[in-house]
Parts: sequence; structure tokens; C-alpha cells
Amino acid sequence: MLSVITHSGGQSVQLSGFLSDLVPGAVQGLIRDVLVLEPDVDDPQFIALCEDAGACRVDGGLDVAVRQARSDLILLAAPGLRLDAFALDRLGRNLAELGAGAVSKGLALTGPTLPGLGFLASRRGLVVSRRRLLELPAGSSLEATLARASRGAPRLAIAG
Repeated sequence: MLSVITHSGGQSVQLSGFLSDLVPGAVQGLIRDVLVLEPDVDDPQFIALCEDAGACRVDGGLDVAVRQARSDLILLAAPGLRLDAFALDRLGRNLAELGAGAVSKGLALTGPTLPGLGFLASRRGLVVSRRRLLELPAGSSLEATLARASRGAPRLAIAG
């Protein structure tokens, strides 16, 4: 089971799409909880969206969200990440094949790329252990943590 940590990136529409993408994963038991970092500005649409989706709003940054997550395996999701049902199924199968111990370096979720050019694919998410995240410097943004923690991690190309 995964805890998902993300933020809106200033666009509630993107967040809305991502939260709806996670519903099949929650039904299948892959997603345990979703934590969304509070934006810097008051956004009534953001608050209503999180409440409607059952996502927990977190004020205080990524460190606080990592500690509040209910699962020891965490998916850091960059704004704009999309996970359709096929991508969620593939992620679940890969995690089952790798096992929790093998994900100690993380599993980077990347966009599609041409064969042989996987190193150019953008990192859109990372499945990683809570322990690994807590070892990183405190106060980092989600994007900086994603970039730092995904170095050397195996990659899984997803559709969006």
C-alpha cells in the first residue's frame, strides 16, 4: 500500500484530474491515503477539492506530510502526473515483483521516451520508503526532493 504526497502546483484543475486518477488504485488497495501540501495562497477551490476527494491537506511542508503518511512506502507525485488505470496496474505489478526491500533506492516514474534515451525522461513521481525521505535534508520542496531521491533509482515509464 502507498501513501501519495503531492501538491497542486497552483492549478486545482491538474490536481482534480490526478486525484480522480487515484480512485481505482484506492479501490484495488494500492493507495492507502493521499496527502496534499497546502498552497501558499488561500484557494477555496483547493480546499473543496481535497475535502470532496478525501485527501488530507497538510500545512507545514513535505517533512510534515512524510511523518503523517499512513504507509511506509510513499509515492511523491509531481504536479501534472497522471496515472490512468493501466499505469496504476503496472505500478502495482512492478512493486509486487520488486518487493518492499528492493524499492529502498526508489522507483522513479517517468514519462514515455524513445528506446535507449530513458535517461532523458522527466521524473514525474517516485515511490520510495519513508526512511529514505526522512534521511534527506529537511525543508526541501517536493520537486527538489523528487530530483534528489530519484538519483540512481530504477525507472518505470508511464503514460502521463
